[in-house]
Amino acid sequence: MRFTVIFFKEVGKKMKLSGRRIAVITLGCKVNQVEGAFLRETLEAQGGILVSFRERADLYVLNTCAVTAKAAYEGRKLLRRALEASPELVVVTGCYAQTFPEEILKAGKGPVTVLGHAEKFRLVEILLAETPSTLAGEILVSLVEELKKAASAPIKSFPGHSRAFLRIQDGCSARCAYCIVPLARGPARSLPEEEILKQAKAFVEAGYREIVVTGIHLGAWGRDLSPPQSLTSLLRKLESLGDFRLRLSSLEVTEITDELLSWARESEKFCPHFHVPLQSGSNQVLAAMGRNYSGELYLETLRKIRQSFPEAALGADVLVGFPGETEEDFSRTYKLIAESPLTYLHVFPYSPRPGTRAYGRPLVPSEEVSRRTKLLRELAVRKKRTFFQAQLGRILEVLVEGIDEETRLLKGLSQNYVPVLFEGPEDLKGKIVRVKVVGVKGFQIYGERL
Repeated sequence: MRFTVIFFKEVGKKMKLSGRRIAVITLGCKVNQVEGAFLRETLEAQGGILVSFRERADLYVLNTCAVTAKAAYEGRKLLRRALEASPELVVVTGCYAQTFPEEILKAGKGPVTVLGHAEKFRLVEILLAETPSTLAGEILVSLVEELKKAASAPIKSFPGHSRAFLRIQDGCSARCAYCIVPLARGPARSLPEEEILKQAKAFVEAGYREIVVTGIHLGAWGRDLSPPQSLTSLLRKLESLGDFRLRLSSLEVTEITDELLSWARESEKFCPHFHVPLQSGSNQVLAAMGRNYSGELYLETLRKIRQSFPEAALGADVLVGFPGETEEDFSRTYKLIAESPLTYLHVFPYSPRPGTRAYGRPLVPSEEVSRRTKLLRELAVRKKRTFFQAQLGRILEVLVEGIDEETRLLKGLSQNYVPVLFEGPEDLKGKIVRVKVVGVKGFQIYGERL
């Protein structure tokens, strides 16, 4: 993939952020959400007045995703919507900006600036160095291969969330054949332990009762540090910081070690919830994808987890219609999932991404991809329904997130990733309460506060 790198001109008057109406919107993963919160805080610290993306603003900042063609389309749609408000400037950053900067400029006619991944964290510096007119039409994108350290993105709070996402790592070095993330974020890079602990302390002091440990390749944390460190050692230090619970965002099956499971069993703060990407149950497809495990290992590991954590939520990502996937390959995936203790699925049709190794390979017919996707999503519904029914009569520790608009009941998330509705005062928001599950209707779980 080729990149255009244009450095902005060192001319013009400085752009004043104080008093300007600024709208920031973020698409995509938990790591991107943290980085979006960092952009909001740094812009507000300069006197910017934060407004909703739906409102008219002087400056719009769009923090994009590029994992699928649909995500890129959403980015272009939001760009055009921002330009309809006739702002002084629209800044497009994030993964889509890093990988397809010229495409963004073509999609949005007007005062648009494109910032790459490294430049994202220098947003305020760049804005203060220039005027909107000199930034308009510029592309500031440096090569992600040159990134050696994870950029710092400290935040005081995580507005709009009852759970705080703790970003400990950025980038991925796995280079799976379908995945654009290494091209968008560069190689795996760990944040230093002291920086992570400082951020976690800030969240605890701000009153967050759940911290979700997240990264682009979470299980790779610590490998690139000197000396190398392990994720489990970090988790042991995190849990000593105060009164909160810990949740892990996503781990590769090969990274769920006996050491990690031992820590999880002993920990009083670990939330029994494992999200373990599968992608395919066919060993042939896994090999073509560049995934370094077999379907047999995946199923064996999930059963080991279930034995230690009978109440745990177990989730997976599944990619349908990877180039070369046969009906037999799909059947193996379906059979593995049906026999597994998985409780929920994120099912994605394959989306060709330029620059990846799989791009240009012959595609599975779209109608066949749709059929297979439908079958897996129907299986996912049955899996989730069975898991939810199993909660009946159980007592759950529920983090209260707010009021459900439809029922006007309190809504919250249990330690094992179950959404629960129950009666109670609104001032319980942000607190953990004990709730007994007394009813399950479809995907709505009702409880009584104890």
